[in-house]
Amino acid sequence: MRKRAVVAGGGVVGLTTGLALRQAGFQTLVCEQESEIRGVGAALGLWANSLAVFDRLGVGGEIRAAGAPSAIRYQDPAGQVMDEYYGDLADVDYLMVTRQRLNELLAAALTPDELRTGARVTGYRDHDGGVTVEFADGSTEEADLLVGADGVYSRVREQLSPGSAAQEYPGHLAWRGIVAESAIPEITEERFVVGRERTRGGVVRSGGGTAFWVLAQLGAPPTTRSAKEEALARVPHLYDGGWPFPLREAIEATPEDRVVSNRVMALPLQPRWVSAHVALAGDSAHAVSPHITSGASLGIEDALVLADQLTQADVPAALQAYEANRLPRYAEVYCWVDDVAAAADEPHLYAKEFFDFVRWMLGR
Repeated sequence: MRKRAVVAGGGVVGLTTGLALRQAGFQTLVCEQESEIRGVGAALGLWANSLAVFDRLGVGGEIRAAGAPSAIRYQDPAGQVMDEYYGDLADVDYLMVTRQRLNELLAAALTPDELRTGARVTGYRDHDGGVTVEFADGSTEEADLLVGADGVYSRVREQLSPGSAAQEYPGHLAWRGIVAESAIPEITEERFVVGRERTRGGVVRSGGGTAFWVLAQLGAPPTTRSAKEEALARVPHLYDGGWPFPLREAIEATPEDRVVSNRVMALPLQPRWVSAHVALAGDSAHAVSPHITSGASLGIEDALVLADQLTQADVPAALQAYEANRLPRYAEVYCWVDDVAAAADEPHLYAKEFFDFVRWMLGR
């Protein structure tokens, strides 16, 4: 009889985990608490490590077609490109894609029996025979494995590791949006700027005739205006003029209610990701600041590592092997997060630290 897995969370990592577990031979059910699959957070960048996972799962071609090949090329507010730190990464795949479209494609790759919306996982009972998954409506599901991919406010993690609540990343604010590419005709080269006052931002194509803009600040003062006004107020930190950088135009073209704004939440490094029949993946296990632009790619890695381990051992042993594989990697990720943030006052040092991190992540 096929083993059964329940995945809590229908975001990028949860959907990817569902596909990976199916490929590993599990009967899979992905449970999303919302009434439909959505994409919160505008767009994301996928590095070569995550694209390789999608290729393994048979959805890489569709995802590449839905996004836009891109590159993170940093420059300063005067327009000086800091290519000396980019070097050998010029040939590395990097894809921008809207979260909504990515989630739609991943969800479409699951069968109707493998995806349930309006199903919020609230807890579980781990026992000798497997795990009983509990839902908000009082129903339960029996499974051999529960994967908590339910995000930074994970209910699964809350039970697995009590007291492991997400914490606000002090003073880190971010604003993001999606606009029609036609609204910003000056988008000729896709670059990100590391600016003054610990800001960074940029505009890139995100596929399907859309463009994604982002502006973020470390050590930001308290906000008093609307999200759109706060984002516009920081553009001068990034742009001295004299070269094409349509960030202001992109922000102005975004309706106020479509500007995504939030204080950044992160998790301390978790000492534990698994029990006998329960595992964490993605932001549930390792939510880190988005200034390393790799949270999604690292979470997508989790899905395949977990599935591969489950093809080699029974569930409890496979989960122990998964944790042993991932915890040391994330201990280093957290060090990189701190190193990159510490360099935010100096654009060239920030670019160097960031690209050094990317090389480490990709094993280059």
